[in-house]
Amino acid sequence: MEVYDYRQELIDLLNNTADDPQSLLQTQRSLTTILNILNHYQESTPVKQDAPRFVQRKIQTANELPPQARKTLKSLLTGPTSVKETPGSTVTLSASTSAPKTITEEERLAADNRYLVHRKLSGAEINHRYYPEAILHALPFPVEDGDIAQLDYEQKVRGLPVIRRITGDHLSDYTPEKINVIEYGELKRVPGSDVLQLSKTIKGNSIVDEAPANTIVIDPFKYPGRDIKPGMVIDFAYYDHGNGLADAKDGSIRWIHEKQDYDTTKQPAKPKVVKKPTNPRHDYEKKLDYDLHQRKVLVITGIRSKVKGLKPVVDKHHGLFRGLDASAEEKVSSSKLKREIRDADFVIVCIDAIHHRISQLANHHAKRYEKPLAIANITSNTAVERAIARALNGDPAYAESSEDLKNYK
Repeated sequence: MEVYDYRQELIDLLNNTADDPQSLLQTQRSLTTILNILNHYQESTPVKQDAPRFVQRKIQTANELPPQARKTLKSLLTGPTSVKETPGSTVTLSASTSAPKTITEEERLAADNRYLVHRKLSGAEINHRYYPEAILHALPFPVEDGDIAQLDYEQKVRGLPVIRRITGDHLSDYTPEKINVIEYGELKRVPGSDVLQLSKTIKGNSIVDEAPANTIVIDPFKYPGRDIKPGMVIDFAYYDHGNGLADAKDGSIRWIHEKQDYDTTKQPAKPKVVKKPTNPRHDYEKKLDYDLHQRKVLVITGIRSKVKGLKPVVDKHHGLFRGLDASAEEKVSSSKLKREIRDADFVIVCIDAIHHRISQLANHHAKRYEKPLAIANITSNTAVERAIARALNGDPAYAESSEDLKNYK
């Protein structure tokens, strides 16, 4: 009986078999086909029981199979011509070869709980949360559009993270909206109608105070629930697009002041004029000994006549004097203070003749830009010199009442 040697074909078939179900099923079918083919040709050959004869027989090979069987066997033994690429491998390759993500300015600031302020006509949006004007009004520092606010998530006010401070950061790709605010405006009724108008302010320093024709019409029905009435004192905000009061028609009431707040707008009483002695002694030059090394000292005072007179104090200690006249409170804006303080090395505030708003803004901007600040209770050479010494040494901003000049010798 002749038996076809099919071992090598089986070895090749098994070597081309993968471990996935599809390949195993294909191999199983191939084995079945091979067995059927072998059985078919084995049964067609008659088995003779006669005495053996020495006859040379032709050995069966795969080439003796029918063409269709050879084609089927070849395809089964060699396996699939291409390997199907699974979606998972493609995704892994794409993820591994992708470029690293670039960290944006906002993401870098957010890592330290600092976020961009989107100031509105009333309130502000910080980190996708709306802060009402009541929260912003209670802060000891102003909040403008484009500022960077640092939030404290450990403390909450009205369910919102507390605004800890306004940092000195700014986003390079963000242009702040220009918002004009008319502060402490008095509402009056328009004769013969239900609407109100804003034609002057208590401070007298806004655009409506420049001419009688400059008025802003306010419809009380636009603010339901706020009971807008004549005689109220308000802050009115509008976006400045360069069209003057024409832009104010799309404005909104930002804040309604209580009556006890009105006195905050009054100018401080002018200091009494002290008669100078006939022979003034400038002993301030020899009482303190320190060197400013050409650093800039900004002195803010409300007595215009003494601004230049304070220059010798700074010159004596080899510093650069910068004086800021704050006698007219309405002419000293927050941006002007910010610019002067940012360019100085030390800030001295003479509080005897300036508005408290200026001293608060000076303190805020000095902290914001990390500038040493000291307070002089009066505008005098000695008080300013002692204040500079405290700022230079990192001492408290205010002098103790019992402070003696001998401590600075």
